Amino acid sequence: MKIKQIKINSYKVLQNLEISFTDREENILDTVVIAGVNGTGKTTLLELIQNSLTTHFRFDNNDDNIDFVDKDATKLIYISVFDHPKEFVSSKIKDFLDYLREQNEDLTIKESNLRLTDEINSIFEGLDLNTKFKGISKSINREVIFENDIRDDIKLDELSTGEQQLFVKALNLKMMALKNSLILIDEPELSLHPNWQNHILRIYQNIANQGNNQLIVATHSPQIISSTPNQSLRILIKKGKNIEVKQVDKTYGIEIDEVLQDLMGTKYIRTAPKNLNI
Repeated sequence: MKIKQIKINSYKVLQNLEISFTDREENILDTVVIAGVNGTGKTTLLELIQNSLTTHFRFDNNDDNIDFVDKDATKLIYISVFDHPKEFVSSKIKDFLDYLREQNEDLTIKESNLRLTDEINSIFEGLDLNTKFKGISKSINREVIFENDIRDDIKLDELSTGEQQLFVKALNLKMMALKNSLILIDEPELSLHPNWQNHILRIYQNIANQGNNQLIVATHSPQIISSTPNQSLRILIKKGKNIEVKQVDKTYGIEIDEVLQDLMGTKYIRTAPKNLNI
């Protein structure tokens, strides 16, 4: 299931909005990044997409439409800012280890753990993390264990807020093994170091692309914006009561200052007290 286009006459802050999810050749994009300042309706747009797939939802205007392709093929996954499915992730990691053992009876317990560890840590290649997934403990509870840079064992609940956001949400998607689905993610940059924000979109893209899914991300992050593929960025701009969409020819790799000034409308990148000489 993928989205080709959305036309909305009036839905909360979204007024007279028309947004395309295709490239210049009218091919449906696998990745769309929606950016904009607060109040331009990024989260509202994701919620509208989610709500439109419920049986009781009705548009207020007959002209309003979300153009889905293969709407009934599979399902939609919406990861909101507040989603933190630790229990799901822990259970799926354990299930995956059990699956490896069932499918590879010749593997020892140690070899199964090593394969699981490599599989999970490979998701986060390029992030230069100090904490990595270590395996499943031998205790009765079979706890999910991570390891820090001084080789201390860490439980999932003991990770930093940023690490929990990173590991839990990315592993959540990975373990779902989605196919032909629509993946909506709101503010994936939450609590992440800027260096991690540079790579987080690629991580989600790699997971989504494995199952022919469409990934739609809403963000404020200039790091994510500058790592967005050309043609995939949509910037929402408030013009009076309306919300307009701006597309940019060159997004990938542009400087952060340029993102802030030219794309996000930030007037002053640095400010200082009036009496301070710099």
